[in-house]
Amino acid sequence: MGATPTGSILINLVDGTRQPLSAGVKWSATIHDGRPPSQWKQRTVQGSGSPELVKGLTYFDNFFDQYTVIVRAKRYHDAAWMPANISPARPAAVHLMLLPKDGHVNLSGAGWQTLSSQRPRFAEILSFGTDDPATRYGNLMDEPEGLKLACLLNLLTAMSQIILPSKKTPLDYYWQPIWDDPGHFPMQQDRFFAYADQALIQDVKGAAALGAFSRESNPGSVHPGATLSYKQNQFDVANVQLTFHERNTSTVPGPNGATINCVVIEPDIDYFKDPLAHFFGEVVPHWVTNGKTDPRAAYVLRWMASHQAGSDFNPLYTITA
Repeated sequence: MGATPTGSILINLVDGTRQPLSAGVKWSATIHDGRPPSQWKQRTVQGSGSPELVKGLTYFDNFFDQYTVIVRAKRYHDAAWMPANISPARPAAVHLMLLPKDGHVNLSGAGWQTLSSQRPRFAEILSFGTDDPATRYGNLMDEPEGLKLACLLNLLTAMSQIILPSKKTPLDYYWQPIWDDPGHFPMQQDRFFAYADQALIQDVKGAAALGAFSRESNPGSVHPGATLSYKQNQFDVANVQLTFHERNTSTVPGPNGATINCVVIEPDIDYFKDPLAHFFGEVVPHWVTNGKTDPRAAYVLRWMASHQAGSDFNPLYTITA
């Protein structure tokens, strides 16, 4: 008889700047297979820097091959991913981001000039409704902690990567963020509001019909005033949710002079894909603590989910100590 087949996992670690973890950072990884906790085999690996290839993992040729990887390092938040589906054919790659525990939003790479040159569509959207977009953007950039701008950049970046049935992204439609209605539609660290072309609704419904989005029931219970809401299904974590307030409409002059019928849209990013996990792990604690989804956590999860899917997530800002 031949040797029992095994699999391996290639652990790629980056810091909050999306660069490989420094060789001087020591870490410990806990890895276990997909069996129930009473049965799984757990392995601990010590390492430093990035990357690290972990060999000799038991291969079952079934769902037990869905491994979990948890990495811990001193002065960093833990990072984890599952499932890492191993096979004897090739290593399963796991991409994890370790944020410093005292990390803060670093917007030095997200100034108006950089945004205008590297993300011209973002700058165009943020220019609608004002004669001085640079100043308005700069004021948001200067706010303490920078969480609102981090959220805005997260959402714009994530939406620019969603392809709808029309072959457009959500941002290819007309958007005009709402900056001056804090009583009804405040810009927050976990969402913003905008007037968007009503035609976007049908495109999102088309995406839902194809399974790319799921309709959320009773959206007004969590998003006051909302009438319609759809959540992206692409990733296991950090999916975009597009919520529409169809009772709040406006007709605006478009860039080419034609009028555009708009509806208020409220995009946000949920940590979790599963509705119950989202409700008990995100919504309920926020009700209790009056907290909000942290854009830094959304940044980490969206980056890891994107890399697991073979793409990138670069909202221009970073997290540094």
